[in-house]
Amino acid sequence: MAKRWASVCVGALLLLAGCGGSGSSASPSPSAQAPSRPHKDGHLTFTLLSLRCGLTAVSGSHSEAEPEGQFCWARLRVENKDPEFHTYVVGRQRLAGVSGRRGLPDSFAMAVRRQHDSVDIGGHDLIEVELWYDVPRGARVGGVRVSGDRDRVGFMNSSPVPYARNGVLIAMKPLTGW
Repeated sequence: MAKRWASVCVGALLLLAGCGGSGSSASPSPSAQAPSRPHKDGHLTFTLLSLRCGLTAVSGSHSEAEPEGQFCWARLRVENKDPEFHTYVVGRQRLAGVSGRRGLPDSFAMAVRRQHDSVDIGGHDLIEVELWYDVPRGARVGGVRVSGDRDRVGFMNSSPVPYARNGVLIAMKPLTGW
């Protein structure tokens, strides 16, 4: 019994040794997308985790919807490195390459996915959110233009925090579909 147990253990170790590690020749999944580098605007720091377009529907726990054109979905990490609360506002995050209201988050799709219009982020805290856009089918999406808060610099300084007037572009080529 002990010999059989030892051979099972050795076999398992050999199997594990062949998985992963730096010597692995496996390539990343074709659906994998590397996150962007962090971009700061105001007190908030944004990282675009993923961007997908060509989606034909959105569904949630209570509803579903089809787009007028196509849905684009972005996963965004928003970090507040300041000790005070600062507010993340969904309506300030625009899809690059799409003009007008179609470049703004779609309110119905956002409601279907139960995403807030704004979130107060605590000091030294972060959130991850979804952004849903309903864009024309032929839109040439090039990333997300993010905008942080416009709060004062700090407790003892009432001047506004430096921010990009038109937001900060996080360039990313969207993947198609899920």
